[in-house]
Amino acid sequence: MSLRITSLTLLLTVVLSTTAGKMALAQQTIFGLFRNDVSLGDKYYKEKNFQGALKLYLSAARKDSDIQLRVARCYYALKEYDKAVYYYNNYLKVKRSLPWSDTFFYAEVQAASGNYKTAIDYYQKHLINKPDDELVIRKVWRLSNIQYLYEDSIHYAVRPISVNTEYGELCAVYFKNEIVFMSNRKEPELVETVNAAINAPFYKIYSSRVLAGQSANGGHQYSKASQFSKEFVSRFNAGPVIFYDHDQKMAFVSTAHEAGNGGKRSLQLYFAEWKEGEWKVTEPFPYNSRYHSISDPAISDDGKLLFFSSDMGGGFGGRDLYRSTLEDGKWTQPVNLGETVNTPYDESFPFLHQNRTLYFSSNGHAGLGGLDIFQSAIKTDGYSEPQNAGYPINTSFDDFGMVVDSLDMHGYFSSNRKSGGYNDDIYEFDMDLQSYPVTIEGVVKIKEHAWSDSSSVTAMPHVRIYLVDNLRNTVVHQSVANSKGAFSLVVPYYSEYVIRVVDDNNKENVVVLEIPKHQKQLGTHEIVFVKDTF
Repeated sequence: MSLRITSLTLLLTVVLSTTAGKMALAQQTIFGLFRNDVSLGDKYYKEKNFQGALKLYLSAARKDSDIQLRVARCYYALKEYDKAVYYYNNYLKVKRSLPWSDTFFYAEVQAASGNYKTAIDYYQKHLINKPDDELVIRKVWRLSNIQYLYEDSIHYAVRPISVNTEYGELCAVYFKNEIVFMSNRKEPELVETVNAAINAPFYKIYSSRVLAGQSANGGHQYSKASQFSKEFVSRFNAGPVIFYDHDQKMAFVSTAHEAGNGGKRSLQLYFAEWKEGEWKVTEPFPYNSRYHSISDPAISDDGKLLFFSSDMGGGFGGRDLYRSTLEDGKWTQPVNLGETVNTPYDESFPFLHQNRTLYFSSNGHAGLGGLDIFQSAIKTDGYSEPQNAGYPINTSFDDFGMVVDSLDMHGYFSSNRKSGGYNDDIYEFDMDLQSYPVTIEGVVKIKEHAWSDSSSVTAMPHVRIYLVDNLRNTVVHQSVANSKGAFSLVVPYYSEYVIRVVDDNNKENVVVLEIPKHQKQLGTHEIVFVKDTF
């Protein structure tokens, strides 16, 4: 009996030992796969293949705090700031504090998510280790006084345009009666190439005609977008573009034909000219390189002054803005715009307006969060301190790629404010809108006869004047003219108005009052009635 028990015990021991061995082997295999996924994810992250890294990190171990940190960094790089906040918070629940190198990133994603109080707290934690970081000091001040960036919001009207899709549309520029822009929308293709970094098709150049009439939201109407020109079809990314020399020439960006370090393809700048009914590439920018990118061209209409963004060596960090001039038919060595404009972070998407103002985007200068749009006056000795364009041009999301028409009244910019990430949309805006209330002054006169040019025009003293909101049929202000017929009225808000004038005999007449949509110097309104018809 005891032998049987011993044999059974031995058998159980062998079975248990074998099962334990299999479990240990399985655990080692799982751990090995985990380590392989993380190592490969780290490799992808270093190569800036953030989508590839993210997939591996998420499959490795969702509950591991170190992986949560890696996932947060990926979402930060992919500009999905709300998700970055979520995974950073998961890490903080376990570790209670962030590595110092992530403190600034966490402040940035909180600012980009509109959580300004938390952003200020973490910017200040960053300053404990780097108390002389002037840019972060400015960011703290700006977010602590954020109300100032909302003061000029009445001067802008911002609207998304109809060419936008569920994919990315960005960097619209004027071209004759069209706009030309970039998009990574899906098109029917036999073989679709995908940008692994953002898991979306590569960008191509599209155009859309600006149609007559207004859309339902008060903006322009646009035709269906189509690819701009077969000459610029690329296997990889194409755009942004800019036109000059009365729209007969253009500068554009395309992915390099050859890979550089780590197999990455840089962005390079080229020039083209409209010849014989088609665009023909004339030359590459001589300072293109496989080892750094040159993008976002801005150029004067005479084609002699060029601005662009680049991550070339010798800058202040991230992407900087540079300029080059055309002298004797050759482009000069690019010159960094200096520390007034550039920061250790990213400056990009310059736009040269009237050769006197430089618009650009930055996440280094203090703003509302993410990339903000700034403007700087071009001076003989450099550039003025960049001014934030304020809300609603800027938001806590990424806002960039601003262009303005020659009248300073209308323009376009790009933003991911709708859905975050790389799902950018194009917005149009009207600038320097009339602010209310606005006071207008005028004088009322009367003419004897309509048919006589020689009849005298005299003032109408002491008439009663009523400002009527014609849409609501309501008197919103009234006044009495003085002895010389002069009067003053306060227009309280935007609407359609008429002025009703009533004399001592209770005879009245009505004239339409037009307040300009855009701000400009309002002169004295002269209202002349003809006695025959009064």
